[in-house]
Amino acid sequence: MELEKFVKILCLKQESCENMAELRVEIDTLDERIVEILALRKSYMDQAARIKKSRDQIRDSERVKDVIEKVSKHAKKTGVDPELITNLYNTMIEWSINYEFGEFDKINEIRRDTN
Repeated sequence: MELEKFVKILCLKQESCENMAELRVEIDTLDERIVEILALRKSYMDQAARIKKSRDQIRDSERVKDVIEKVSKHAKKTGVDPELITNLYNTMIEWSINYEFGEFDKINEIRRDTN
């Protein structure tokens, strides 16, 4: 996606800031959108915990590798340091896996209790 379109979608106002106050407002707005996008991503982890039938399905090393490769490639394409993206995603994916284990266990405990 072109950066200009993304700026509009994210409701950012300035493509070129004139001072630090404007810049900080834009960064704060961008940070809010990033958190909202991460909340959406987390909602998919909730769904994954519900859909998966076994704890063994939660940690999928091939999927992790695939995601890291895709985001690293996209980072290069968009001019972002792939090392930054790889580090962020490794942390986020590990958190997601741990979160999903917890949610999976809660869901399956409730299922056991209702049967």
